[in-house]
Amino acid sequence: MVKYKYVFFDFDGTLADTEEVNFVIYQKLAEKYNLRSITIDELGHIKKMSARELMAYVELKKRYLPFLLKRGKNLLKQDIKNIKPCKADMFDIVLKLKNMGIKTAIITTNSKINVKMFLEEHNADIFDFIASSSMFGKESKMRKIIKKEKIEPEEVLYVGDEIRDINAAKNTGVDIASVAWGYNTVESLKRHKPEYLIYEPSELLDICN
Repeated sequence: MVKYKYVFFDFDGTLADTEEVNFVIYQKLAEKYNLRSITIDELGHIKKMSARELMAYVELKKRYLPFLLKRGKNLLKQDIKNIKPCKADMFDIVLKLKNMGIKTAIITTNSKINVKMFLEEHNADIFDFIASSSMFGKESKMRKIIKKEKIEPEEVLYVGDEIRDINAAKNTGVDIASVAWGYNTVESLKRHKPEYLIYEPSELLDICN
């Protein structure tokens, strides 16, 4: 009997190593939207921040966020085929979870088309479904999926790399496995008390068993 019936994955920073390309994209958008420019030296400091703290830091007004995200996703689309998985064995582990009878899905603020292009590039079209949400809409997206699939929140594990993933999971009543290889630092993730903190994808097999 497995502990979780569903494992939901974040995309950027969890499955796909988009950090470098997103940094370049941000620099382009910062100029266009008159945002604070960020240097490589600042990244260590920024990676301790939540998404809301980062928005304040770069002086991004909330009303511009949807336009910024849309433009960012379009720019990423041009480069998506060059993006590598965060971990070489990630998709092998997803397949092993599926062999355990667990359904897997991706819930992301990125676009479905970017995710699908990435998965096709890596022969990894193995997820049961992909759902796209707004920047702070993962919580409502998870609730809808849980209702539609007629499952209980405690039957779901969310895997993500950000503080906002922890908040969305906790608000939905879902356990979270925060990954140590993504956007937010391990220390900042620990402060928000995820149920699990993992350093390798293979740890998910023990967690779910």
